[in-house]
Amino acid sequence: MAGPVTYDRNLFADNLRRLMRTNREKQIDIARLLKVSKSTVSAYCSGSQMPRMDKIEQLARHFGVSRGALLGEDAQSVPAADAPAKPVLPIAPLYDALNERGRGELIRYGRYLVQQPEYKAEEQPEKIVYIKHYLVPAAAGYASPIEGEDYENIPLDPAAPVGADFCLTVRGDSMEPFIPDGSLVYVRRGAPLQEFDVGIFFVDGDVFCKQWCVDYAGTLHLLSANPVRQDANISIPRDAGRSCICFGKVLLDRRLPQPSYY
Repeated sequence: MAGPVTYDRNLFADNLRRLMRTNREKQIDIARLLKVSKSTVSAYCSGSQMPRMDKIEQLARHFGVSRGALLGEDAQSVPAADAPAKPVLPIAPLYDALNERGRGELIRYGRYLVQQPEYKAEEQPEKIVYIKHYLVPAAAGYASPIEGEDYENIPLDPAAPVGADFCLTVRGDSMEPFIPDGSLVYVRRGAPLQEFDVGIFFVDGDVFCKQWCVDYAGTLHLLSANPVRQDANISIPRDAGRSCICFGKVLLDRRLPQPSYY
């Protein structure tokens, strides 16, 4: 019986780095594409970690090459059927095949060519990544369910947290000073929430941005970070029969402390 299929991580890393250079993409771009952390992409590029096969398929479609071109199974890059072809130039093998003098000549001639107008490549427009911005307010405000069609696609801020699935605007002062009124927050669906993390919650038809915890009696508490807005807290006993759905975790640059009053 055949053993498990294994792949050369270093060969995959070399191919991935070459494709990224060719397409002028950075690790943060790949992280957003695959919805993983930048450190994970760094591990891919160093050869210390291998992505799952579905991630490899996604990369192949993105770069317009076959899966084998990434894994080193193919001698050439074959464009995927459902992606535009992006040529992989054989510059690195040519450079490696030359001695020091030849490499110098290759670089010198390359510099000459880029100065000639007829050989200059057209500037590529910056690739814009979009994210859903739901038009319902959250926090102290009241709104309709967030999973409807009431959203717009807006350009994703390069400084936005990696892994966000959607964003929305917070209204009210119940989460100040950490999330001021009018702030745009980024949310990841399905992310695990620890106690006192901030989430987007749908309660009885309204949407709220709150910290959460459950007490010894099983009562769910949705808490305001702002101590003067305890009036905006929501408590849902276990047997209350009320509906509460968490739409996702709010991605912040630091974990909020437990409210001082709780």
